[in-house]
Amino acid sequence: MIVAEQEGAVVGVECVALTDVRVNGTSCTAGYSSNTRVQPGVQRRRLGTELILAGERWAEAQGASYMTGFIKTTNTPSMKMVTALGWETVARFDYLVLELARFDGIAAPRAVRFDLYQDPRLLGLRTAAVRAHHFVPLFLEKELFAPDPEGSYAGSYTASTRHGTAWLSLWDDRAARGLDPATFCVVKAFDLVLEGNQALNAFAGLVRVLRASGIHQLLVPLPAESYARALLGPYASDLVDMNFVVKRFDGRPVIDPGPIYFDIRH
Repeated sequence: MIVAEQEGAVVGVECVALTDVRVNGTSCTAGYSSNTRVQPGVQRRRLGTELILAGERWAEAQGASYMTGFIKTTNTPSMKMVTALGWETVARFDYLVLELARFDGIAAPRAVRFDLYQDPRLLGLRTAAVRAHHFVPLFLEKELFAPDPEGSYAGSYTASTRHGTAWLSLWDDRAARGLDPATFCVVKAFDLVLEGNQALNAFAGLVRVLRASGIHQLLVPLPAESYARALLGPYASDLVDMNFVVKRFDGRPVIDPGPIYFDIRH
């Protein structure tokens, strides 16, 4: 954690972490900046800028090739600040809160549950899909499909019709976060695949199984311009739209356009 002080009192903070990532297929280290905060009484004095710059210097000194962060698209001052410092917007994610009851009445096929650890071939295919992204934290490759205690993978589901297919995996970290599953009926979804003109029907089949297990809402991050986002957006009760911003150090290559893996643990 980096702090800014004034007369012995902390007036600003920034959290910075390092993680191993794969960028355009090449492994390297990236810094991750989060929770940059400045006390209201001392804002507009470049403290936020100085905190970001201090985080950059620290990460680069540790060997990082990139600095990354997430900023809400509506946070115009922060976007203006980091853009002036050379950060680039690489992708935008919409974090949807899907209300599963809204899928009632949609004709839905039967869904099938998979435990990828019981199917090495399928696990290999899904892990390869993660690795194909142009930016992905390496720990996700190990943890995404790992059950408790290494991760919070809670199974995968698929359903299909003649003209549509849906697939998703669940990340259920409620117990790890001290939440009672009986009263907190929300889990996270990832590894979502929707294909075909009846993909919504197929997804409704997954929803039926989840609702039967006591799940009321799904939290799912989706690329803003994706087919899945357009299809599922009308069934969301809320969303948080975020820019994924990146600062490249020492002439590091631009991240290629294409899929970026969002860390579902946010």
